[in-house]
Amino acid sequence: MTKWLKKKEGEFFDALEKRDVKHMRELFNKVPTVDLAEFADQVDDPVKLAFIFKTVKSELTADFFTELDDDTQEALLHVFSDAELVELINKSYTDDIVDVLEDMPANLVSRALSLCPKDRRESVNKLLNYKEDTAASIMTTEYLTFHSDVKVGDAIKAIREAGRKAETVYTIFLRDDKRNLVGTCDLDDLIFAKPEQTLYEIRNQEFLYTKVDTDQEEVAAKFKKYDINALAVVNNDLKMVGVITVDDIMDVMEKETSEDIALQSGVVPLKDEYVETKPWRMALKCAPWLIVLIIIGVFSELVLSQFQEKLAIVPALIFFIPVLMDTGGNAGGQTCGLIIRALALREFEVKDFPKVVWKEIKTAAITGLIVASFAFCVFMIEFSIPGLIHTDLVISQKILVSAIVSLALFSAIVLSKFVACALPFLAVRLKKDPALTSQPFVTTIVDVCSLLIYFGIFMIFYTTGFFPA
Repeated sequence: MTKWLKKKEGEFFDALEKRDVKHMRELFNKVPTVDLAEFADQVDDPVKLAFIFKTVKSELTADFFTELDDDTQEALLHVFSDAELVELINKSYTDDIVDVLEDMPANLVSRALSLCPKDRRESVNKLLNYKEDTAASIMTTEYLTFHSDVKVGDAIKAIREAGRKAETVYTIFLRDDKRNLVGTCDLDDLIFAKPEQTLYEIRNQEFLYTKVDTDQEEVAAKFKKYDINALAVVNNDLKMVGVITVDDIMDVMEKETSEDIALQSGVVPLKDEYVETKPWRMALKCAPWLIVLIIIGVFSELVLSQFQEKLAIVPALIFFIPVLMDTGGNAGGQTCGLIIRALALREFEVKDFPKVVWKEIKTAAITGLIVASFAFCVFMIEFSIPGLIHTDLVISQKILVSAIVSLALFSAIVLSKFVACALPFLAVRLKKDPALTSQPFVTTIVDVCSLLIYFGIFMIFYTTGFFPA
């Protein structure tokens, strides 16, 4: 926190304690509402905070309220009078109201909806009923739309009068007599157009839109690819029902990134921020993944138990198991991270799986040859150092053990990269987040398969008499 912001924080608490109306209003005119909200989240008494909503302009406090954390919002809703709640609802954007109400107790939601004006209540209810994490769930119904026959001069006049109530004025949407979306106009198109021209004449004919049930991650990809600041949302009849703005997408991208990082780490995504999550909730997020990995890991124990007698014949093989499992897991982790990122950024699609997996297999083969060759040399050096690896093997058998381990390493790298490539594609095919195929998940599967390959190769040489029975 900068010195200036630290000073303003002190002034905020001082004005709140002294109920200094003038100073509080000055702070709201000078300090960003997001910073003021961070100050307010530290206040335990909602009655004190309610003072702000009684003294500062509602246009400012509406944004301020949406920046507060969930607990502070809920506490304030309990102390607001009906009149204050109506004022807050009227001054807030519909999508912001929905974001607040989604996590509120049912009695508060019912109270807020009962106080909404009829048209606003219908919009809020509609958004609340849309499926979570879809385009409709993050859209707003406050946008500028005009009939395509409206003249530029009239449109500019209307924007001046009603533009402040819209989520964005930089993009306006054009409709025909049947409410079909027929184009868009950017603000600069209007400014440089002649007043007597119609919006239809200057419209962007190649415009984008998305369906209400489109996944919000796909919507975010459209914003990134086409560098747009607003996107129309249409229903199944291609009638426009809302708009998504770039600030909504920034929230989505932050949420999706946090979820992907959590899933790749083998943790169920946190609903709240890390510092606000209780230890027991953190434990419940971590434990399920660890239990699943233990269940899968049991197969490694079963493989080892099946070859226990054979390992007693060539104990040197035991020494190389950690190297084999670590190398396979690390190789899979490298590929898994790259594939998940590429899928998230839409660098390729599910149909590109054969091309991508073939590329990964070729990469794995080259990588495996380099690593296996290096490993063979290292293992032979280890065998040549007296006392480092206690074994009764003759030189030819030492060479053979090194070759078996190196061949197993090569196979483990190829296998792990294939598995790490295939699992994210499978997740997408099943309409799941590819980040579910996290590195711990891939590593555990590869460990089991690597052991099977390792002992399979050994048994081939064992049965042919290369080792003493």
